[in-house]
Amino acid sequence: MVSPDLLRHRLLDLHKALIDAERREHEKTLGRLSGGEFLEALIKDPVFAWLAPLTGAIARLDELADEGEAQVDARAIRELLAPTASTGEFQRRYGDFLQRSPEVLVAHGAVLRALKA
Repeated sequence: MVSPDLLRHRLLDLHKALIDAERREHEKTLGRLSGGEFLEALIKDPVFAWLAPLTGAIARLDELADEGEAQVDARAIRELLAPTASTGEFQRRYGDFLQRSPEVLVAHGAVLRALKA
């Protein structure tokens, strides 16, 4: 059975790795941003909207924890993290970052291990 708490932590690590990688990409074209400027861009700029499915999955895990649920839909998370171009913007961009960012790849592996725990 998948540990919801462990999975949540691993997904948060993955989310951070993706945000850090996206920030590096973003700053290559627009220049260095302060923490506040980047946070505002992360919230408001449509360039970052592709991260919403992962953010939503983490929020659902938080809701399950608040409700005392121990069941996690591991299948849905595995499908979300399957980097195929045919499924959607998240998977396409995610696959790109898996190829370019060692930190994202390591975090991805940790999530997969948590899904097997």
